[in-house]
Parts: sequence; C-alpha cells; structure tokens
Amino acid sequence: MRKTTCLHQLLTAATLAALSLIAVSARADPGDIYETNLGMVLRMLPVGGITPVTFAQGLSNPKGLVFDGIGRLYVADASAGTIMLFTLPDGTAGTFTTGLSSPVGLAFDALGILYVGESGTGNITQFAQNGTKTTFATGVGQPAGLAFDTSRNLFVADFAGGIIYQITPAGTKTTFATGLGAPAGLAFDSTGNLFEADSSTGSIFKFAPNGTKTTFATALSRPFGLAFEASGNLVVSDNGNGSTFSFTPAGVRTTVFNSDFNTPQFVAIEPATHQLLNMSTRGFIEGGDHILIAGFIIGGSGPIGTTIVVRALGPSLAAAGVVDPLADPLLGIRDSNGTLIAFNDNWQDAPIAQRAGGTLAPTDPRESALQLVLQGGAYTAIVTSANGMPGTALVEVYNLQ
Repeated sequence: MRKTTCLHQLLTAATLAALSLIAVSARADPGDIYETNLGMVLRMLPVGGITPVTFAQGLSNPKGLVFDGIGRLYVADASAGTIMLFTLPDGTAGTFTTGLSSPVGLAFDALGILYVGESGTGNITQFAQNGTKTTFATGVGQPAGLAFDTSRNLFVADFAGGIIYQITPAGTKTTFATGLGAPAGLAFDSTGNLFEADSSTGSIFKFAPNGTKTTFATALSRPFGLAFEASGNLVVSDNGNGSTFSFTPAGVRTTVFNSDFNTPQFVAIEPATHQLLNMSTRGFIEGGDHILIAGFIIGGSGPIGTTIVVRALGPSLAAAGVVDPLADPLLGIRDSNGTLIAFNDNWQDAPIAQRAGGTLAPTDPRESALQLVLQGGAYTAIVTSANGMPGTALVEVYNLQ
C-alpha cells in the first residue's frame, strides 16, 4: 500500500457516529492490553482467544495512549485535538487538554512530564505535572510514535518522512534512522533495543543502542502500535488485517485478537501501580564502614514513579530521649546498581523540586531530607556523619501517594 494511503489511515477520522464519551467497562488489571480502535478504546487479556471489551467509547479518532503508572490512562484524540484522561479502576473520563493539532503519539519521561507528538504542526509539546504547556521540539515532520530510553532521550517516528529522530533532554535533535516506510509505533525493550513498526512495509525493525538495524518480524499488513509486556513479549496492533499480535523475544508470533471488522491503531499495557509502604530504621554511626543503611523496594512498572520522602534525622532525636543523637546527618540515595541518584546535607539546601515540605520537613536545619519520584526498583538510603562525629540517627521513608 502506498505511503499516502497509510497516512490517510493513520490521521483521518474514523467514520463512526459521534457518541457521548463514556467509560463502558472499568475493570482493570496490570498486564491488560488497551488499544485504540475507531472511536473506542478496547481492553483485552494478554492470553488471547477472548473477545475484547469496550473500555471507552465516543471519541472521534483516538490514536496514541499511555499509562502514567499511578492509575491514569491518557488517550490522544487526533480529530478532536484533545487528550482524554481516564482514571482507574473506576474509569472516570475527563479532558486533560484541548487545542492541539492532530495529536498522535504520547509518552511520559521518568520525571512525569507528558510529551505529545502533534502531527498537524510537526511539534513535540510537553506538559509538566502541574499542566504547564511548552514546546519541546519542532520540525519533526508528522510525529507518530514516541518512546524514551533510560537516559531520557526521546525518540520520535516521523510517519511522513520515514525518519526516527533522537532528541536529548536539553532539546538537541539528531537523526537516528532514515529510509523507513511510514514508521508508526516505537517501543524500547528492557535491554535498550528500539523497535519500530514500519507500517508501509509490514515489518517490525529492531535497532540496537548503537543504531544497528535488523528485521524482527515481517508479513504484517500495516502495523501501527507497539508495546512491551512485563514478560518481554512485544504486542503489535496490525491495522491492515484487524489483528493484535504478541511476539516472544525470539520472534514467535501468536494472535491475541483478530476480526475482519477490527481497525486497531495504537496499544498500551496497563502497568502495575507503583507502591511503597512507610519504613524506618535507627542505628549508631561511628564513621568508616559503621554507617546506617536502609534498603527499600518500590513495586510497579509505569513510566511515572511514586513520590516519596526520605529523611535522615539526628539532632531532633534528643527530644525523644536519645542521649547521643548524630549532630549532622548526611543522606545519599543509590539505585540497585549503586549509582548515587540524590544527595542532601541540610534539608533546606535541597533543590526546590526535591525539598520536603509540610509535616515531613525536619524540625532541625542540620537534618537531611529529599522528596523524590522513583520508579519501580530497589534502592538504598545511606546515612553518614557530615562532620565525622559519631551518634545515633534515624532514617525514614514515606510514601506520599
């Protein structure tokens, strides 16, 4: 099929009678597959062989969709120029933003910023967590799929230009790949390989982190959407033959759903919601290897993590009867690889975005605290003495969501 025809299929409104926007089926479980289709969002089980249910209906021309990892689904309605927001599990529908120009691709970065590919303007628009809208990048053709790597580089599929662009967090744009056939969906696997739905050739291409291109799957009709399951399987919505497929990492294909009347667009997998229970531990710090270490784990797999506060208390413990409180605690947070991701001495000196507030702000300025948004994984809070003097310290981790 010629590229112009594919472009028509991707961007024009579906011929469906307008319905009032409503969430029809609100039951939701991690691992369920959500797919835009005509004026609807369908939900299906990953095991396949079961007819999908209608999660929401009444949209004009829904395209990209993305979960934020804290119980909300965002859907780009290209013809209406809006992004709709659905809360889970009740399925309450609302409008996140309006006035966009044919929004298609959606993606969240690790900081919780939503990025939108506006195919009508060739711009990438970003929305901060407080809803502030800014233009992140321009001149990317007709952006379709968006995907972030672990370094917060944004990859953009230019559907009309056959190009994948790479844009750094600072907004520097370079060309990652060219010569593609109407690239639509993009998705990264757990090892950093980028997968691209090449809709006009019916192929799925795989790009290694260094840009090396290989063919992962062929014999598709018009693949649009891509999304990875937690198991590592790749889910593909094939618009041309009305199918939703699942591919193992080895490329073995199974059919999740197929219908002659089906017109799948883009897909997203419902992630497990991030969760952390409050915890605390107390210990004596002498210096050297005699430090206070508290490990904690955040569950979940969504693009937006959960907001936590980590505190390292010392001087204020005297009021609780501790006779040898640590005079000046120093706090560091490391990830599962041992990489230092945040650091604080006196809590009021923390960056504004990481400064604890309200009732969780320490009462003594010498104590340490950090407010962070962390994704699923294992972390370690390490408390040491800033001035080398020994003493008893308390480390606490609070979940704010």
